[in-house]
Amino acid sequence: MFRKLLATAFVLLFAFTLTAVGQDLSIGYMNPQEVLSQLPERADIEQQLNSFIQEKRSELERESTAFQQAVSTYQQNAASMSEQEQQKREEELATREQELMEMQQSIQQQVQQRRSELMAPIYNRMDQAIAATAEANNLDFVLNEATGMGETIIYYSADQKLNVTQQVLDRMNSESN
Repeated sequence: MFRKLLATAFVLLFAFTLTAVGQDLSIGYMNPQEVLSQLPERADIEQQLNSFIQEKRSELERESTAFQQAVSTYQQNAASMSEQEQQKREEELATREQELMEMQQSIQQQVQQRRSELMAPIYNRMDQAIAATAEANNLDFVLNEATGMGETIIYYSADQKLNVTQQVLDRMNSESN
């Protein structure tokens, strides 16, 4: 909430500063999530990402199952082991558990990196479409209608033609055909 207010205050302060200097300021806004959700290639990217996630999930499940089996085997045989042997096995299991947690974190990073790699071309096209739309409409700025968390930044616009979401989507679709 604070970030939203700070961002809004910054934009308003910037707009008032430029207006006070005597320049006319033209600002448009758009909803990038709406654009992304309507792109046909988004489904292919989601399928590739889901396939990658499933592959990594399977790797993690195999390692987790192997770890659980090792713990179960230890618990079944612990009574017949010496204290020194028990301590050694517990240390091995603790190390293996730590490796499993590190593997999980690594997989999360790999998924995030893969998502970024797959989405980069779309984001680049969107940036180009936004720039072209802004130039075509003589806009000085194009704001995001909402934050990354879905919180609205633009609550009201007296002029709906300042919403360039559909124009950006149309431009992106025409470039991909």
